[in-house]
Amino acid sequence: MTTVAIIGGGPRGLWAAEEVLGLARERGAAIDLHVFDGGGLDAYDTDQPGEWLINVRASAIRTGLGSFDEWRGASDPFPSRRLVGEFLAASWEALRRHIPPRCDLTWHEGHVEKLDRRDEGWAVGGLAFDEVLLATGHAATWPGSLEHADLPVPVVMPYPASNLQAIGPKDRVLVRGAALTFIDVIRACDPEVFIPVTRTGRLMEVKPEFDGVEADDIIAAGKALLIDAPDIAALVDALAVTARRLLERADRDGDVDAVLAGTDHDDPDAAWAVGLAWRECYTAIVERASYDGRDSLAGFGELCRRLERVAFGPPPESVAHLEQLVESGKVDLTHLGRGNEDLGDLVRELDVTVVIDAVIPPPGVVDGTLEAWLVDEGLARVRPGTRGLDVAPDGTVVGQTNLAAVGRMTEDVVLGNDTLSRTLHDVIPRWARRLVPGPDHVHGIPPLTARLEPWAAELTTDPARCRSLLEEYGSPVNVLDPGPMLANVTELVDAGASCGIDTRIFFARKANKGLVFVDTVRDAGHGVDVASERELSQVLGRGVPGERIILSAAIKPDRLLELAIANGVTISADSRAELARISRLAGERTAHVAPRVAPDPDLLPPTRFGERVEQWAEIGQVPGVEIVGLHVHLHGYSAADRATALRECCRLVDLLIDAGHHPTFIDLGGGVPMSYLDDAEQWRDYHAARDAMVDGYARPFTWKADPLDTTYPFHQSPVRGEWLKDVLSGGVAEMLRERGLRLHLEPGRSLLDGCGVILAEVAFVKERSDGLPLVGLAMNRTQCRTTSDDYLIDPLLVTDRTTGEEVEAFLVGAYCIEDELILRRRIRFPYGVEPGDVIAIPNAAGYFMHILESASHQIPLAKNVVYPGTLDDIDR
Repeated sequence: MTTVAIIGGGPRGLWAAEEVLGLARERGAAIDLHVFDGGGLDAYDTDQPGEWLINVRASAIRTGLGSFDEWRGASDPFPSRRLVGEFLAASWEALRRHIPPRCDLTWHEGHVEKLDRRDEGWAVGGLAFDEVLLATGHAATWPGSLEHADLPVPVVMPYPASNLQAIGPKDRVLVRGAALTFIDVIRACDPEVFIPVTRTGRLMEVKPEFDGVEADDIIAAGKALLIDAPDIAALVDALAVTARRLLERADRDGDVDAVLAGTDHDDPDAAWAVGLAWRECYTAIVERASYDGRDSLAGFGELCRRLERVAFGPPPESVAHLEQLVESGKVDLTHLGRGNEDLGDLVRELDVTVVIDAVIPPPGVVDGTLEAWLVDEGLARVRPGTRGLDVAPDGTVVGQTNLAAVGRMTEDVVLGNDTLSRTLHDVIPRWARRLVPGPDHVHGIPPLTARLEPWAAELTTDPARCRSLLEEYGSPVNVLDPGPMLANVTELVDAGASCGIDTRIFFARKANKGLVFVDTVRDAGHGVDVASERELSQVLGRGVPGERIILSAAIKPDRLLELAIANGVTISADSRAELARISRLAGERTAHVAPRVAPDPDLLPPTRFGERVEQWAEIGQVPGVEIVGLHVHLHGYSAADRATALRECCRLVDLLIDAGHHPTFIDLGGGVPMSYLDDAEQWRDYHAARDAMVDGYARPFTWKADPLDTTYPFHQSPVRGEWLKDVLSGGVAEMLRERGLRLHLEPGRSLLDGCGVILAEVAFVKERSDGLPLVGLAMNRTQCRTTSDDYLIDPLLVTDRTTGEEVEAFLVGAYCIEDELILRRRIRFPYGVEPGDVIAIPNAAGYFMHILESASHQIPLAKNVVYPGTLDDIDR
């Protein structure tokens, strides 16, 4: 288990926690996550005034819980910060409800002032961690704060909002700063007058909007110019070009150059155009000006500070409120440009009673913070020419391997550390991928690793052999090996024998059409369960004697019954009416029949197969028919249900014996459980991931968020032998022995456990129209499908390549259908995938190869090859 500390419980800490636990969910990793919160949600405190609005569009806010707008059920663009705080708190709670099974989340209150270096990691508060992420957000204070200034009147800090309650209607308030914090201040108290002072003498412009101007083309062109700008002059020119194009498109006019230089005065159109150009092209600016890109942009920081005023100003509602206060005289702007003067002198001159410090701590490494301590200790550095902590694109602190930092402390190194945005850069996802790299082999989301028999492991690690099979027989090819089948048969026989029961195995032929499996059970002295005339003819043709065949077809035409009667095949009679047909067809011959019993629906789920005990007990003697045993077919794998059915059958055996019949066996049809997985935790992980997805919390890992409601239990316990012992426990074995009855079983999937692999060639690698990666296989979806929703075991990539770029993609097939999916889970290829590679789908012999296979589009059915390479007789 990897131990991780996130220092900071604000929006960035939340994102990091969601990302790392989400990857752990998808990649089957174990993470012990600790969050140290030093007031990370204070900026979104739910007790703050409702008039304090967010400064980004609400539509941009998302967490693992989903969209903020969907959560609140409204769409006003700039709601209160406290409502966002409720959403963030709900997001933390949702994260706690969806902790992946292998992970833990522990919350610690209080500030972290320093870290202790350990040989292989760090210690926080005495706890050891493999990885630490700093996400502390804004500094709590800074050396330039007025908090402890020597002024002749009280100094009030604006946060929390309760600090402002002491300001009364007779106070004359000097406010240092006129940016967004000033906007908060004037909406939280009501003094006689606010007197803002700044160094620039400028207020922020209202947040610019397109106002109906269509400009996607202009913005796209501007982004291209900005990304390619070689220096600061070219970058400013690109902004100027973009802004002028916006003015022209909107039929407006203004001095763009003056705004860019910060020398404009009362030029709203130019400010509008430059603000939009900066804000709408910001993703390109972030890409160009972060990390090494900043080194070639001398003066970029000053440009950012100038353009924040026109690009990231307050929303219209807040500006309208400010304008009302200015018009009423409540806000006095006549001293706005005096921020460089001595504040004490201003206080006395202007007869001020209170000073509010509306200048928040700057970005970058601030004295007195944890990151400043790291720099002082030589454990980190400020990147030369910037204010920011030097970090790599995945957030790793330069000089360290298991310490990372995100957010405001890295500003200038990483541009665009907007608290609520998750779209400007991918530092946190990169960090999480470094921390949770995932298995180094191909796997589904989450991993479900197949058990491989030695022959299958040998095949799927031999690219040359796999390619040779595909070249000879086409794609896909079903590779069969009957070797594991005998062990599976023996396990069941031995389990029955341990309970004193003579157990006979009848291979369910419908599970796989390969004749090699018929030959295998024939040679082992066991039988076959058939469900059609062709299956019966083929089995008889392989030399299986009639007494070792049971016909369980749901529909039995006369030709099929004639063939069975003529060859002494036991017929499972589904109803008394079908029994009468068999009797008529038998004539002077004797048909061997096992009536199919439908268990009491008050005890077991209703079934369409068979009739009730009381109905069969009425049959009496039937001409041309010998009742040789009973047959029962059950859905599912419950041992208790099978024991119940066997008890009912024993009751019917007694009634039939009283009526002069001599049944010698009970044939227990239906599945015998097996496990495709050795790791029970992986199956638990899958269900937890699916539940989180269905709940709408986790990123969908299936095609179009398909819930996959009906799938095989790919891990279960007990299986086969131990399961059969459970069936025979509780006196059931004694009941069979007392009546001298054999137990017949009809496993298909369970006998074929380990007996088959599908090989398919990768035909293409591309993207769907929305960018979703797709890997096309030269096969169709019916060639690995049953009546359940999907095959869930991880495929294998058979290739000579050892390097490549990671991709997560869906496997699609050959049919011209939009939802032509081979596997409906997203598949991760750690080293990529290319045309010509081979995908192997392991342990697919049981039902997946043949039960639904189709030759639609006139595409030939897959060939069936007996390992190491002989064509099975079914295809000769």
